[in-house]
Amino acid sequence: MGLFRARRVVGLVVLLVAGLVLGGLPFPAASQQGTLIPEELVIGMVPSRPATILQPPVEGMAKLVLDYVQKNGFPQVRRVRAVIPESYPATIEALGAGRLHVGLLGPFQIVQVVDSYGSIPIAVTKRGERLTFRSQFMVHVDSPLKSFDDLVKHVKDGRPLKFSYGGSATSTSGFLFPCKKLKDLGILPGDYRNFKTIRAANHLASAIAVYKKDVDVGVGFEDVREDLNSDRVKQELGWRPGDPNPSTRVGVIGYSDDIPNDGIVAIKELDARLRETIKQAFVALMKTDEGKKHGKDAVDATDFVPVPEGYDMLKALQAVRVVANEIQPNLAKCENQ
Repeated sequence: MGLFRARRVVGLVVLLVAGLVLGGLPFPAASQQGTLIPEELVIGMVPSRPATILQPPVEGMAKLVLDYVQKNGFPQVRRVRAVIPESYPATIEALGAGRLHVGLLGPFQIVQVVDSYGSIPIAVTKRGERLTFRSQFMVHVDSPLKSFDDLVKHVKDGRPLKFSYGGSATSTSGFLFPCKKLKDLGILPGDYRNFKTIRAANHLASAIAVYKKDVDVGVGFEDVREDLNSDRVKQELGWRPGDPNPSTRVGVIGYSDDIPNDGIVAIKELDARLRETIKQAFVALMKTDEGKKHGKDAVDATDFVPVPEGYDMLKALQAVRVVANEIQPNLAKCENQ
């Protein structure tokens, strides 16, 4: 079996298993108690961007969390380690096995770890005043496609179209919600031989594919185009001083439905008082200049809102459940290699 086919089968299995879980188990009560106080606290994040981009800000936040918990009753937590697992499923597996204690996750991953492992949401990402975000459909500025109507006509007229999803089949904004939008538009790729899809390595890779004109349309979280302007990506793209920023060469023709923002979960085995302290640490770090920079660079956050005091995350995540339950029976039609 080829690598790409294997990845597709694995993604299908992950989603089908998740579908059984989503349909059958209630969210656990937030009052679950644990006793674990680890000497080394491990914080991880789903690889929505390359690890080289995510590692420094996640490490920065982890160190601020360590400083806070040590000063607020937990000197026995002596070290902190930040990790970026190789994939979305690997992040979920690490939380389930207790190799991660705290995870910065997308909405669907939160649903998975809450349902499958009893993990407990502790904070939700806030961006400006928004507690939701969207998936965006990107095209090169030279593209004749300027709207969803153009996209639908192009596909239904039988003209070739290359489309990139933003990573894993368990990515809410990179796969599930974009496929839901395509279904609503009546152009599921599996129904059209001319509609070819790929899964980019991550959201940024999808935007880069659009920039390079390797694909006609790509999807990723809103607004992943800003990452195109980083020094590392500019160098990769061959950008030179005086050239327009790469982001100006990629436009957006439309958006998915609103998606509950990503957030932070802790494993249920953690001591309940430590879990609460970690929650407050993430809220507090965003009140500092250093913490704000790390939060912005990692998850584009302007704040973290504590759960459940400031936000009913479990209720909000029902929107993700609805989309997942609708898309899973159509999963084979979401892709057409």
